[in-house]
Amino acid sequence: MKVFLSHSSKDKESYVRLVADKIGNGNYVLDERTFEDGEITKDEIIKGIDESEMFAFFISNTALDSKWVKSEIDRAEIRLNSEQLKKIYPIIIDQSIKYDDPRIPIFLKEHYNLKLITRPTVAARRIKSKLRELYWQKSPEHKKRQTIFVGRNEILSDFENRMDDIDFPKPACVIASGISKIGRSKLVARALAKSNIVADNFSPAKIILDRVDSIEDLIIKIIDTGLTCNDRNLAADLLEKPVSEKEKILAELLRQIHDAREVLFIEDNGCLVDYTRQPISWLMNSLEMLGNIGSPAVCISARYRVDRRAVRGRPLIYTIEVPELNPKERSGLLRRILELYEINLDPDDFKYFSEQLKGFPEEVYYCADLITDLGVAQAKKETHQITEFNEERASLLLRKYEGNSDVLDFIYLLSEFEFIGVSFLYEIVDEEQYGPILEDLITHLICDYIGSEKDYVRLNDAIRDFVKRNRLSLRGDLRNKLRDHVQSFIRDTEKFDRDAADFFYSIKEALASGKHIDDKFLAPSHILRTIKELYQKRENLKRVIELADMLLGKEGSLDPRVSNDARYYLCLSLARQKDKRLLKEVQKIDGAEHDFVLGYYYRLCGRHTDAIERLSKLVDTPYISSRAKRELVQVYLYIEEYEKALGMAKDNYELNKGNQFFIQSYLNCLLNNENCISNKDLISRLIGELDEIKSQQSIEMTFIAKAQYSSKIEHKKTPAYNYIDDALGLDQDSTYPLLARFDISLRHFDLPVMESTLSELQRVAQKRTISQNTIFKNKAYYLAAKGDLPEAYRVLETSLQNYPGETIQRLKQKLLDVSERKPDL
Repeated sequence: MKVFLSHSSKDKESYVRLVADKIGNGNYVLDERTFEDGEITKDEIIKGIDESEMFAFFISNTALDSKWVKSEIDRAEIRLNSEQLKKIYPIIIDQSIKYDDPRIPIFLKEHYNLKLITRPTVAARRIKSKLRELYWQKSPEHKKRQTIFVGRNEILSDFENRMDDIDFPKPACVIASGISKIGRSKLVARALAKSNIVADNFSPAKIILDRVDSIEDLIIKIIDTGLTCNDRNLAADLLEKPVSEKEKILAELLRQIHDAREVLFIEDNGCLVDYTRQPISWLMNSLEMLGNIGSPAVCISARYRVDRRAVRGRPLIYTIEVPELNPKERSGLLRRILELYEINLDPDDFKYFSEQLKGFPEEVYYCADLITDLGVAQAKKETHQITEFNEERASLLLRKYEGNSDVLDFIYLLSEFEFIGVSFLYEIVDEEQYGPILEDLITHLICDYIGSEKDYVRLNDAIRDFVKRNRLSLRGDLRNKLRDHVQSFIRDTEKFDRDAADFFYSIKEALASGKHIDDKFLAPSHILRTIKELYQKRENLKRVIELADMLLGKEGSLDPRVSNDARYYLCLSLARQKDKRLLKEVQKIDGAEHDFVLGYYYRLCGRHTDAIERLSKLVDTPYISSRAKRELVQVYLYIEEYEKALGMAKDNYELNKGNQFFIQSYLNCLLNNENCISNKDLISRLIGELDEIKSQQSIEMTFIAKAQYSSKIEHKKTPAYNYIDDALGLDQDSTYPLLARFDISLRHFDLPVMESTLSELQRVAQKRTISQNTIFKNKAYYLAAKGDLPEAYRVLETSLQNYPGETIQRLKQKLLDVSERKPDL
């Protein structure tokens, strides 16, 4: 696959040679490098175009006046019309040129979305993406699926009326809120086209912002789109610049996007509109600086609904609330997709499947795929998968690839990134092997292209979260390639020339590993993102604390939300290390999070009464309640208050199905319930869900759960011990299988195993962190089982620290039961 690079000689040095260098030898035709010596130039041009599958036209003032360039375009149009040339890709590289310049050939203006790309590296990435698109022809089904649109007529009408209202200035920003995957971006794009703001074939530049992102990330990602001027200084020294200066930069970038007759699309996961439903102040300030520009420059798909009071009196912001599809729209979308798949259902079958749908477009696609894969009769038997889809979409989507290690490893690789450039991706993996895999994943909604030129790939949010929260690991050779890539990034003096995905990832990994990065390349959010990921992986808490201190040392130039988040993770890391410095730092955190951090610290320090007091106040507090319940469950499980933990463990599981830690907590509550046999079917199903995750932790958890099931429900000792041996085979120094083995031996009054397990726990305590309270409590059970109840009571009363009084009394009763009812607990 080759691309002919059509350009003016005056643009060669500053732009086109740089593009050719990035595309790579053998992939382009460029006069000075590929034309044969001594040949007639015109003949070489014709030969070069005839040998190319793609024609890239670099549009500048001098190019439009060049007779050579005009001749090349004429030849390219003839070849395109005869289908000998596959694609023409025009790129504006001169900011003085507008898309309606009369010198631009009419066929280009009518049929192509002409865009300004001022950075040669961006142009090269997009040309390579187009070449790759030609090589890996996407499935026709995927292309057609992308263009299907039904319903939303009332919202579209309201939008059109607002754009036509002469009594108000036109909004510069549109915010569409709603549940993820509900069709927000597609709806806004349709609304813009209906209002004649963009063409019907409009393909927007799209970027993604997450909770830890801030204004610096938005600036860097906008520059990376190539829609604005190529000024690297805008992205430099963002760590030091005050927020007010960054607001001016953002306003100027949005103005340039508007002047280029583009509209930027942003998928916002809590950065621009957070859980308080307030638009972030720096966005509002930048829009005020931008002023009345006559049409939207930016459209935001927001995870959280905007509080209308926050934008009242701000006509530059227009908000849309996107609901689920209504029943008529669901049926219409399903009918369109089935027509695409050439599937005809009789009216009764169509009605049956339509009634299973809850209003998510992605769910409708999943329903159609289920019918396609299984057939009508079998799909009817599996309709529970449709109803479960939105709760368990990650595990259901991944189930298709169970046992296919190449695909799963590729998915785990994609999960390392918020988004990844296709060119960057194929530096890590072999394109010939993984190109078809990527196209299959896109067809089945596992991931999707983003960006106006589809030069980035993003994994489905639900699947990325599933991989992260269950800590599924990346294959060693891929991990090594990423590590080598980061080393090359550290040595690179032109870091800003890298695409945004590469830049963000490499900065984060370099910071995490303790490598020095010049401050001019850093933004506060780079450091915050690294802090968050290191903490979530439980990797190198000392480095988390160093980075948090580094960031808070520049607190005067930070967005307050960034400094608050940095201090929060600092405190969580200090808590995990049981560092008393936390007690000083937490005083700088206000409100509910102050109580949560203290409750978390008290839990880890074994101050159970204090932890319960702090955390119990938060169980009904918006946003933080789920975290508080999670920690309370851990406290109650630790002190064996299973009944108190059960309700909250169930809530956590229901809200986070697929999370191995919540499944395990819920299982522990059920298995330790006095009536656990009555929940036999539920327990069995939960063990099955845990078994499907296949992370290192979930495999151990599954063995332990199966052991407890064998002991407590089937009353079988030997299989229970065998499962524990399987768990210890994964890690002989893991404390959890040993604790489960002691519990099983206690239930069956197997005194030799109880004694040997206590010895093993003492040995492991020399290597791993294990609470002495746990060891003393199990020692008391062992003494009671031996018949030495007074000594068991003494150990309980003198050795257990920070247990609530009522819990001590309950444990005494359990000791008494152990001593009196040896055959069966």
